[in-house]
Amino acid sequence: MAMAGENRDGEDGYAWRRPAPVARQAAMMMYSWAEPGWAFLWSLLAAAPFVLAAVLAPALLSLSPTVDMIAPIAEARSIGAGEETLRTHAAPLYVLLLLAADVFAGAPGRIHLMAKALSALLVICPMAYFASSRLAVLPAVIMTGALAAYVTSPFAGPVEFALALFLVNSFCFVAACANNGVGRARFEGLTAGFGLYALWLLSPVFSLAGFVALSACPFLSGRCGLSRYAATIVAFAALAALAEWLAPGLNVARASAAGGVLHIETAFSNGQGAFGLSGIVVSTLLVLISTWVFGGREHIRALLTALALGVTAFIAARLVGANPLPIFVLVGAIAVFSISSPFYDGLFRDHDRASVSVAFTGAALTLFWMLAIAGHSVGQFRLQLQVANAAPENIRTELALVQPGGPTIAQWIEEGRFSTPEAREFLALAPVDQSVILLEAASRAKEMAATGLGVAILTGADTACVLVEKRVCHATGNAAASKANVVFVPRFDLNPASTEVKGSAEALLYTEFKLVEQTAFWEIWVRRGVPAPKGLFRPSATALYR
Repeated sequence: MAMAGENRDGEDGYAWRRPAPVARQAAMMMYSWAEPGWAFLWSLLAAAPFVLAAVLAPALLSLSPTVDMIAPIAEARSIGAGEETLRTHAAPLYVLLLLAADVFAGAPGRIHLMAKALSALLVICPMAYFASSRLAVLPAVIMTGALAAYVTSPFAGPVEFALALFLVNSFCFVAACANNGVGRARFEGLTAGFGLYALWLLSPVFSLAGFVALSACPFLSGRCGLSRYAATIVAFAALAALAEWLAPGLNVARASAAGGVLHIETAFSNGQGAFGLSGIVVSTLLVLISTWVFGGREHIRALLTALALGVTAFIAARLVGANPLPIFVLVGAIAVFSISSPFYDGLFRDHDRASVSVAFTGAALTLFWMLAIAGHSVGQFRLQLQVANAAPENIRTELALVQPGGPTIAQWIEEGRFSTPEAREFLALAPVDQSVILLEAASRAKEMAATGLGVAILTGADTACVLVEKRVCHATGNAAASKANVVFVPRFDLNPASTEVKGSAEALLYTEFKLVEQTAFWEIWVRRGVPAPKGLFRPSATALYR
């Protein structure tokens, strides 16, 4: 009773019910709105530094093997040349982005960087438009910038791009709009239909999850939601028909690709561990629980919608192995900052210390994780710049692909420390080793191509068309070898695809080619009967013996 008396504020009620004007003003800064046009512009400006960081980066930082980074570019060029069909590729949209980036850049790393920038534009433009009428201005700006950072960060890939695109489209479907007119709803539906079909060409799993979110649209915003739903379906159907006319069988192939990854056990094995996600998961749960307690039954539908979106997106992200951090951030933003949030009642109407405290805490936690995503990407960009500046000039200019650390095993092999095949079997080539090895082959192959000899590098994809000479890319390294006069065969297993191609090409090499030179890393085979300029090859004793 004594404690209760201490908390009393005279006859007017409890002390915690008194207003807190200073804290309220601080919270209102996070919840304040702006004109949609200005919010849209500021959101684009917040995302612009990350797009420019990708466009202007000297080289791409990667932990993947170099041949794995070159292969998508060779595949894209072969599809563009008609050697392969678009429908057979796992992510046709990313192929189109690589082809578009190939117009502006030449080195493999620069092409990937340009593709990241184009991917970010497909995410941030609709996100800035949708968020301008659904979120307060500060979270709208920071969320758009965070998604741009997430997509363009050096270690992000097509799956992260697919997750971001899914979140943007789903945000349009499930979050209430402050301007819920029919005209805007239809335009948003057309925009989301374009994004949904882009997602279909990028990741069938996220596209199917997007249709799940779309199915909730008519039940959340009434008649205008139905208009948004219908416009999305019309736009998707029109784009599907156009794509089918340009590339017959593409949609059937995408449907088949979706069935190949829908294994629920994968959702519990892929992606980041529970410990790595614990901080943001706990924060999001606290925000959702606070929203539930504070809003009561009046806001339960919006809360359950955000929760359902988070669960659907998390399962889809686990299926494809994407980093799920932005999922929790968007769920928290919908619960706290959207027009269906209950916190506005406490701040802009009958506010007291308790309501201001809960609203301020939920907003601060959500904004913190938005900034954390952007900050994590900034760290990756900084590391990318440091490694690129420290990399050898030829790697930075010819490959534009850099990896942490310097050449180790490749240098030892070149120095003769590992000379026997038995010793090499125990070596694991690092990505930076592969860059050194591939550049040696590219340097020699350019000399040969300058004399008119067609050159192939026997890897999984047609690596030579990317590193050596501008020509039509073939479907595989094996197909390129069948048309070439000189073939470089790696003496190490660069990746599983290269190992498979080497095994399948043995009959071709021994019947139509002869081994003329061996280096520490490569065997050089020349087609029988093809004259070669004198001094172009340096025959070794082992090569002559064979």
